[in-house]
Amino acid sequence: MIFHGIYVTVIVLLLFGVSIFAHELGHFIAARAFGMVVEVFSLGFGPSIWKKKYRGTLYKIGIFPIGGYVALPQMDPTDALPTVKPKQTDVTESVAAPQGGASLPAIPSPKPPPPVAPWKKIVVAAAGAAGNMVLAAIIAWIVYWGGKPSTPGERSAIIGFVDTNSVAYTSGLRIGHEVLAVNDVPVATWNDVIQENARFETVRFVVRTPQGTNMITVPTEKNALGFRMVDGLREITLCKVMAVEAESSAAQAGVQPEDIIVRFNDVAVFSVEHLVALVSARPDTLTPLAVERGGEILALTVSPQLDPVLGRARIGIRFDPMAVDYDQVVHIPPSVQLKGHATMILRVVRALVSKEARHTAEGLGGPPMILYMIQDAVRKGIMIALWFMCFLNVNLAILNLMPIPVLDGGHIMFSLWELVTRRPIHPKLIAWIYQFFFFLFIAAIILLSGRDFQRLYKLRQLSKTVARQMADTNALAVPEAVTNEPAAP
Repeated sequence: MIFHGIYVTVIVLLLFGVSIFAHELGHFIAARAFGMVVEVFSLGFGPSIWKKKYRGTLYKIGIFPIGGYVALPQMDPTDALPTVKPKQTDVTESVAAPQGGASLPAIPSPKPPPPVAPWKKIVVAAAGAAGNMVLAAIIAWIVYWGGKPSTPGERSAIIGFVDTNSVAYTSGLRIGHEVLAVNDVPVATWNDVIQENARFETVRFVVRTPQGTNMITVPTEKNALGFRMVDGLREITLCKVMAVEAESSAAQAGVQPEDIIVRFNDVAVFSVEHLVALVSARPDTLTPLAVERGGEILALTVSPQLDPVLGRARIGIRFDPMAVDYDQVVHIPPSVQLKGHATMILRVVRALVSKEARHTAEGLGGPPMILYMIQDAVRKGIMIALWFMCFLNVNLAILNLMPIPVLDGGHIMFSLWELVTRRPIHPKLIAWIYQFFFFLFIAAIILLSGRDFQRLYKLRQLSKTVARQMADTNALAVPEAVTNEPAAP
């Protein structure tokens, strides 16, 4: 377990570091191509754990692996501000040597680097995003060639469970319904559904049911992590067995770890919550159970036992909460991956400048959440981690090009002004702008990070609760309506 944790940590830092390296390398290559001065190339911030100066550039690795930078003095719009400098001796004079010795040659003032044309600054600023996009394209091809294991929710937008005491249930949404569109936006996966739900207080679903296509409107609510979602609605998931309790009904029936439960009491199982509901409704009753094992469907029989302490039936199974279908590998074309990632990010950016801004901002995450999501992806498999890194690099590219000072887009904005007006903005004004936005940027990072730590704490507590519930296999009490209605679409 310790070695696995070390492995995950190393891979997370490596993947994150490669993304930062690609961004900074883009700036570095463009600057070198234009003959610009590169003072520092750094991965990470803070004190150096490694550094080396080569051909006038200091290369280093900082102790905090949360970013990086390339120091380009010719790109600094505030560099022309007057500063207090020590009095320099004229180059034609000499400096008296200590203790009356021979005179020493005067030390000339270092020459400032020559100015750079605005269009070159624009290219160098945009090169960081280009570096991320090149890396994203390379990763997308790797994921396409290798194939990515998937969850059912990544292949469809089928509803896996609906709480019977929720507005979603009373509105007509049912287990097995397939969501075709949300607010007239077509959706193909559950991730698409989540993205659309997070943007509105009310959403309109177009769903495919056994009776035909229906349109259902439901409200969204904030969940425990602060994201808007339709309360009581869950995606389709795999019911993959992680462990079977000794002497339990499942063990006696022959259920084994790695089995995938596909039917219970001749009803198709759409999620862990759905199975928990079905099991809870049949205490002390022999019930057929179908599991998939090694590509074959096996018919078993279990008898859920009533737990006198909990007062609910259970069969003694622990489920894998991060199960993916390794037999269902999807080969997503690189162009589709990049377009999907970019569309998702641009939706968020568009929402931030619209009436949906407040709800969208509530769903944003900071560095802690990003690292957590990379860690989660690594635990699910290297191909899933690479797929997420492709998304992250597209994210970094687009967000860095936003016309905000302290981002690459800010450099582009100021350089465009200089290109059009033939003169730069006054350095003092730029200094004030940068200081103001730098303060906002740091404040935003602190705010997002603080909220992320709260979310991660809640998520940890929620995971412990879910783990206990899954161990009991009876987390939900199920009204008769759930067990009597057909579950298959």
